[in-house]
Amino acid sequence: MMSDCSWLLGLVSNCWKVQLDSGTSLDSLISEAVRRGLTVTELRQGSLGEYEAGPKCVPQADRLAEMAGRFSEVRFNVALSLPCLGGELSREDSLFLAGRSSAMALAKGQSPHLRLVDLQTRPEQCLESSIESSARGLVELTEAMIEVEGVLSIEHARQPWSWLDSVMRAARRRLGERSSRLRLCFDPCNLLLTERAEDVAGIVESVEPPDVSMIHVKQRRNGQVQPDLGDGDLDWPKLLETLRRRGHTGPVLLEIAPHAEVWANLENAIARLICVKRIT
Repeated sequence: MMSDCSWLLGLVSNCWKVQLDSGTSLDSLISEAVRRGLTVTELRQGSLGEYEAGPKCVPQADRLAEMAGRFSEVRFNVALSLPCLGGELSREDSLFLAGRSSAMALAKGQSPHLRLVDLQTRPEQCLESSIESSARGLVELTEAMIEVEGVLSIEHARQPWSWLDSVMRAARRRLGERSSRLRLCFDPCNLLLTERAEDVAGIVESVEPPDVSMIHVKQRRNGQVQPDLGDGDLDWPKLLETLRRRGHTGPVLLEIAPHAEVWANLENAIARLICVKRIT
């Protein structure tokens, strides 16, 4: 199914983990995604196939540059898991630098884009007293991306939304006129890790479109991320209508759970997004 949705659609490469682990090449998966109208690919550490190396799954910038040249129609960014919200991650960290180099290799004349998610900083560490130190850390990392004309996106995960929002606001204040280089990867499903389900719609309503670089789309049922975008803990038609009404224009990236039938599941998810377009 080719997408005729008004969203700029793509996916996160961890959707393909089953296929990558079975030996399918990343190039062939991207080619099939393009055929189906998915023209944005977020290359997630741990799901880069032959383009990462070692136990830490370090992205290989030189090889990624060659790969990007074969897909002129695809917009790429790189995503890493790093403790970026604890205030202690240095801009000289070797994995961060590998991610920055890879983002540069994939940019193809656009701004290099690196996305970080912190799966290590726990809710009990997210105190009011830690907001400014965490903000200073994000400013340092953002400045490292600004040096290469790039953008840093932060995805919320296991941190309370109000705390993360305060950290991002504090970091943007410090960046001043350069604040647009620090943006949010917004994942409504991740909100369920720390927030009440009934509060999600209000948070989606509150997020400012200029602050958001991309939107991740996945569904949860019984506490587990699903390989489909069917009914579940999130009312996606309603959430997408809110995002559209609020004027969000960033790419919408599917991040459904890996599955042997990933293409059928992605096709159904695209159809659901198109259906939302037609009824709003």
